[in-house]
Amino acid sequence: PFSSHPIVLAVFLFFIVAAALLFTWRLMSVRSGSQPEIKSLAVLPLKSLDAGDNSLGLGIADAVILRISQTGALTVRPTSAVRRYLTEDTDALTAAKQLNTDAVLEGSVQRANDRLRVSVNLLRVGDGTSVWSDHYDMKMTDIFTIQDTVAQQVASRLRLKLDSSQQARLKKQYTSNPTAYEFYVKGVYTFDQRVSARQTIVPAAIEFFKKAVEADPNFALAHAQLAYADAVMAVFVEPTEPKWVEQAKEEIHLAQILDPELAETHLARFQLLFSEHEGYQVEEAVREALMAQQLNPSVGHGELGFIYSHIGLEDLASTELERALDIDPTSRFIKTEILINDQLGDRYDDWLRDQQKLFPNEPLSGWYLLRTGRLEEAQKQIEEGLVNGPNVTDGALNVRPKKALLFALKGDFRSAEDLIPSILSEHPTKDPLYHHAAYFIACVYALEGKTAEAVKWLREAADTGLQPRALERDIYLNRIRQAPEFIKFMDEIKTHWNRYQQEFGGGVAH
Repeated sequence: PFSSHPIVLAVFLFFIVAAALLFTWRLMSVRSGSQPEIKSLAVLPLKSLDAGDNSLGLGIADAVILRISQTGALTVRPTSAVRRYLTEDTDALTAAKQLNTDAVLEGSVQRANDRLRVSVNLLRVGDGTSVWSDHYDMKMTDIFTIQDTVAQQVASRLRLKLDSSQQARLKKQYTSNPTAYEFYVKGVYTFDQRVSARQTIVPAAIEFFKKAVEADPNFALAHAQLAYADAVMAVFVEPTEPKWVEQAKEEIHLAQILDPELAETHLARFQLLFSEHEGYQVEEAVREALMAQQLNPSVGHGELGFIYSHIGLEDLASTELERALDIDPTSRFIKTEILINDQLGDRYDDWLRDQQKLFPNEPLSGWYLLRTGRLEEAQKQIEEGLVNGPNVTDGALNVRPKKALLFALKGDFRSAEDLIPSILSEHPTKDPLYHHAAYFIACVYALEGKTAEAVKWLREAADTGLQPRALERDIYLNRIRQAPEFIKFMDEIKTHWNRYQQEFGGGVAH
C-alpha cells in the first residue's frame, strides 16, 4: 500500500496538487479573460446579404476603423488594407492571418427598405474563439447608433485603456444624416482606389463627396475628404487647372471651421504645400503631417516618410515608413517608398535587401543596375521600360532620365543631352516627379564636367523638394565636387539639413 512507501505517496500527492493548481489556473485564466495581449485588429467590410449596394458594409467598417484607430490604443488595419475582402470570398480568420492581426471583426448587413439588420462577431485569431458577437435590427436612420455601439464594444472587449480624450474620439459622430453618410461612404470607397487610375477615380470620388456635403452642409469630415480629393486633383491629375487649388482651400477652410480636430484637413494641406502650387514649402508640409498624426496616430506616417527621405532625414524616414508598413503591411505605396528611401540615401545594398523582401518577383530597377555599374543589363531594362513603362521597383519614376544617365556613363554626352528636351516635356509643370528628372539632368552635366549647368539643375531639384543627404557622397557628382559653385551649393543645402534636423529630428546634423 501507498502508506508503506512514503516516497511513492509523496510523489503521488505532488502530482495531485500540481494537477489541481494547473486546473485552477486555467479556470481562472478563462474566467478572467487572461490571454495574450491583442495589439492589432482588422475590421472587415460587412458582407451584404442582398443584391444591393455593398458600400454600406464597407462604410460601417470604415467608421469603426476610424473611431478605434484615432484613439491610438491599438494598431488597426486601414480601410485600404481590408477593402478587397468586400468582394473576396475569404473567411475572417484567414483574412486576419493574411493581414497579420491578433483580432478580427467580421459581420454582415442586410437592408430592406428603411430597415437594417446587422450582425457582428469579434474573433481572437490565435485560437479562433469569439470574444463578442451581437446583432441589430433597426431603422436605417439608426446606423450611427450601430457604429457607436460596435466601436464601444470592441474597445471594451479588447480591454483598451482609454483616457477621456480617446473616449471622446471613440464616440465622435460626424453626421446624423443617412443620405449624406451614404454618399460619403461611396466617396471613401472610390477615393481609396485612386492609385490604380487617378484620372477617372478622383473625379468620381469628388462627386460623391460633393453630394455628401450638399445633403449635410455641416458634415465636416466630408468637407475634409473633399478637400483632400481636390488637392490630389490639383497636384496629380490636372495641375494646370487652378480651380482645384481654389476648391481645395475653400473646403479646408469649411472643414476647419466646422471641426478643427480632423486629421484629413491637415493631410489636404500637406498635399498642397509639398507641390508647385505652394512653392514646395517643406517645413510647413512636415508640420501639417505631424499635426494630422497627433489627431489620428494611424495616419501621416507614409507622408512623413516620403518627405523626410527627400530632405535628408533618412533615419526619420525609415522610422516613419516602418511604422506605416506595420499599420498596413499590404500597402504597395509604402513598400515602394521604402525602396525610394534607400535610393535617395544611395544605400544600394539596403535597396537590394528590401527589394528582395518586399518585391521578390519584380526585376531589379534601372537605378540599381546603373549605380552598381551593370550598364548592359541597365540598358536592356531601360529599353523595356520605354515600351512597357517603369516597373514598381523604379518607384514609378520615368525611364528617359535613366537612359540619359546611361549615355553619360558610357561617355556619349551628346546623346545624353539630346534627351533632355524630351525629359522635360514629360513634366509640363513642376509635378511631384519633376525634381527627380532635374536631378538626373544635373548628373548628366556633372559627369560631363559642366559645373554651372549641373549646379543649376541641382538647385532646381532642391527648390522643388529634393535635397537628399546622399548628395554628399553621390559618385555621379565627383567630377564637380571641388568646384566653387558646387561647394557653395552644398553649404546652402547643409544649412537646410541642420535646420530640418534641429526642428524635426531633435538635434543638429553633422
